[in-house]
Amino acid sequence: MKQTLLVVFLAFSSFALFGQSSGEALGSAPLKISVYPNPATDYISINKDENVRDIAIFNLVGRKLKTFQDVKKDEHYDVSDLPNGMYLVQVIDTNKKIATTQRISKR
Repeated sequence: MKQTLLVVFLAFSSFALFGQSSGEALGSAPLKISVYPNPATDYISINKDENVRDIAIFNLVGRKLKTFQDVKKDEHYDVSDLPNGMYLVQVIDTNKKIATTQRISKR
């Protein structure tokens, strides 16, 4: 089970590094989007909303658990119903591409 989780996590990480999630448009600077607080207890937020459309939360097995649409900067998105653990948060841009994938801890 630990090996499966590690493989899935590494797959997500490599996709974030080399896939569509570079956060860069051609000819522009990378977007510096952060998901906070980390660790989260009741909610998460993002620090930017330019070009951001959705947030998707996955467990480390790759199962999508929550999606938030029409995301706004500094708005609270409820994660209190998620069990404690590690999650991957994907920030989706207005072109429906992954802007960033970040790992968060839920306590």
